[in-house]
Amino acid sequence: MFEHILVAVDFSPASARLETQLERLRALGCRRLTLAYVLVEGYTQAPELGHGPYYEQRLEEMAARLRERGFEMDTAVCAGAVASELERVARERGAGVILAGSHGHSTLRDIFLGSTVLDLARRARRPLLLVPTDGDVVLAEAPVCRPLLATDGSQAAEAAEEVFLKVLPECRRGVVVAVGRWDDDPDRADERRAIEAHVEGLVQRAGERAFDTVLVGQGKPSVVIGRVAEEKAVDLVIIGKRGRNPVTDLLLGSTAEAVCRQARRLTLLVPSQH
Repeated sequence: MFEHILVAVDFSPASARLETQLERLRALGCRRLTLAYVLVEGYTQAPELGHGPYYEQRLEEMAARLRERGFEMDTAVCAGAVASELERVARERGAGVILAGSHGHSTLRDIFLGSTVLDLARRARRPLLLVPTDGDVVLAEAPVCRPLLATDGSQAAEAAEEVFLKVLPECRRGVVVAVGRWDDDPDRADERRAIEAHVEGLVQRAGERAFDTVLVGQGKPSVVIGRVAEEKAVDLVIIGKRGRNPVTDLLLGSTAEAVCRQARRLTLLVPSQH
């Protein structure tokens, strides 16, 4: 899945931060990159569509630096709706993941070219990897090796769980987090037993020493996930989302949205296959 990544480039300062993170993804098997820039039709602040060759040259300069570091490279400059074009190019070039920059101000509508990540979260049929680009976020430089899976045991989480299990052999011990409300409501004891059984199934598939388990019976899920990620020195948060539904329908309600804003580390949104 990570072998070929499409990198959404906008030539802002965020692009430089994206570039610094690419080396870390080799640990997950990344060998090939497609750099994509989208000229936004109808957007008055965007350059004229006739400036395509200029951006092709800038992409090629970036690609040349990355080739020197051993990546297989190609580039794409296209025009249209940003999210749709990124998804199209990823599909046509065979990229398994789309990588984009994000910042933590306000809501997902403020992330990467306005509503682009929101649109990608709705449209993308492949995982979306977000890199925090806020200037006050200190990004790690070591290879990705400590993944965290946030799951509620639902169908929406199944694809994220599969990704987590696939990357574990390439990583150090991972972390699985499940947040419920059983501590607040004695009638939810069955909920805890169900998630315990579900996580035990993941343990059996991954091996008993593959990951730590953190089950929390109360609290805001996004806050708990962020706290555990910090405490456990996690460098990649993996969370599922519900197909192409709006962000408010993401796994655990608005949890995936909040995690993207608060995680301050690489975050992978994995679409449900249902």
